[in-house]
Amino acid sequence: MASTTSRALVVLRLSAALSAALSLVQAVLAFLALGKVAHGLIGPHGILGDINLLVTIIAAVAAVMWFRKGGSRGLMMHAFGMVVIFLVQIGLGEGKVKWPHVVIGVLAVLGSLALAALATRKPGGTA
Repeated sequence: MASTTSRALVVLRLSAALSAALSLVQAVLAFLALGKVAHGLIGPHGILGDINLLVTIIAAVAAVMWFRKGGSRGLMMHAFGMVVIFLVQIGLGEGKVKWPHVVIGVLAVLGSLALAALATRKPGGTA
């Protein structure tokens, strides 16, 4: 990254990448649990979901800060959308609504990967 890269964009990139990584680990744990390989993985899956929500909140705050410096409105809205998706996911998971949770979970993984890719491709912005 160039020395002129905005700190908010750096935080956004890092948190989006962490969210994507956490989402992939969550998906692996979920599919192992769904496949009856290890039912005990649901607990860690849920803990990672809570952590991922916090990470996406950090990404959304960083996206707002970057937007105020001339960043992308679309990227900011994507970051906020991911917060909403993870809030819905936690609600569905706690409510034990299995299949909608699985379907939206796949969308959450794809959305997290897309957020990380989009944040990485954005130009540096101002410092």
